[in-house]
Amino acid sequence: MIAPVIGILLEPAYGIVAVFTGTMVASLFPWNPIKFAGLDFLPGALNVTLVSLAVRGRRTEAALIFLITIALFIINPYTSIFVGSSLLSPPIPYIWMHLAALIILVSPLTKNLSTKITTHHYASLVRPMAVLAFTGTMIEHLTGGLLYATVYTKTALKFWPAIFLVYPVERTILIVGATIIGAALLSLLRPSVVQKSLEASKQMGTSQMYMSSPNDR
Repeated sequence: MIAPVIGILLEPAYGIVAVFTGTMVASLFPWNPIKFAGLDFLPGALNVTLVSLAVRGRRTEAALIFLITIALFIINPYTSIFVGSSLLSPPIPYIWMHLAALIILVSPLTKNLSTKITTHHYASLVRPMAVLAFTGTMIEHLTGGLLYATVYTKTALKFWPAIFLVYPVERTILIVGATIIGAALLSLLRPSVVQKSLEASKQMGTSQMYMSSPNDR
C-alpha cells in the first residue's frame, strides 16, 4: 500500500530496485515463496514506475507502459477478455477497471501532480493520492494477471470468472488503503522533501541533455 509513496520519492530506476530488493527479501520467509518464476517483483515494479513517471510529468511514457501491458494481456492465450454471459461479460470486459484507470491516467486528473502533492495538508493530498493509487494498483493487478496466465497456463483459464467477481472489491480496498496511508505519510513529510525528490529528477534529466549535446565552440 506504500507503492505510491515510493513512486513519488524515487525515480523509476531506483523504485524498481527498491521493489525488487523488498520482494526478494520477503521471499525468504516460508509463507511468501516465489510464485512466478522469479518475476514476482514485476507487478509492484510497474506500479512504482507508473506512479513515478506520472508524478514527474512523464504521462505519455506512463500511458504507453499501461497500453503495452494491456496489449500483452489481451494477446496472451491463457487470459480471458470476456468471462461469461452469465456474469454480463460480454458486454463488460474482464479489464474494465484497468481501462478506467488508463482513461484517468491520460485525463486532466494527472496533470500537475507534482504541484498537488507538495503540501502537508492531508485533505489536499487525498485526491492526487487516490489517482496515483488507482492507476498504479490497476497496472500492478494487470501485470500479476499476466504473470499468472503465463506461468499457470491452462489452469489459469478456469479461474478468470471468479477473479472477475472478486478483484473489483479487492482492488477497491487496496486503493482506499493506499490513499489513506499515502496521504497520511506525505502529510507528515515536509513539502521540501517531496520537492527535492522531484527537482533531483529534473536536474538529472537536464544534466544528461547537456552532456549529450555537442560543445559550443
